[in-house]
Amino acid sequence: MILVDTSVLLAWLDKSHPQHAQCRQAIYEAARDTLAVSSVTYAELAAGGRTRQGVDEDLEGFERLDLDFAAAWRAGQAFRQYRRKTTDDPVLPDFLIRAQAATRNLPHLTNDRRRTSSFPDVNFLFV
Repeated sequence: MILVDTSVLLAWLDKSHPQHAQCRQAIYEAARDTLAVSSVTYAELAAGGRTRQGVDEDLEGFERLDLDFAAAWRAGQAFRQYRRKTTDDPVLPDFLIRAQAATRNLPHLTNDRRRTSSFPDVNFLFV
C-alpha cells in the first residue's frame, strides 16, 4: 500500500497544474500497489471547495485511512520540534499525513520535498 499525498492528488486532478502529467504518471505507476489516502487529505480536498460527491468520485479506487491517535501524537511532536528549529511556517496537515505513513510503515508518494527530515523512517517516493 502507498499513501498518496494531497499535493500529488491536486496536481493529478487539475489538468492545468504544471505537474499534472508527472503526477498522473506517478499514480499510474504506483497503482500496481494499493493506493491510499488519508482522512486528512479528504479534509484538505473538502476545504478546496469540491463537493463531497466529487471528492468521493475522484477518490474511488483509493483505500481510505483514518488518522489514528498514534499518528496524531507523532505529528504533533514532529511539528513542535520542527517549529523550534526554523523560521519556516509549516502546516500541520503535512505532518499529519507523513506521521500516518510513518506509523503505518507505508511509502509516501509526494511532490513536496519540504519538511521531510522530521520523518527519516518514511520511504518518500518523490514525483
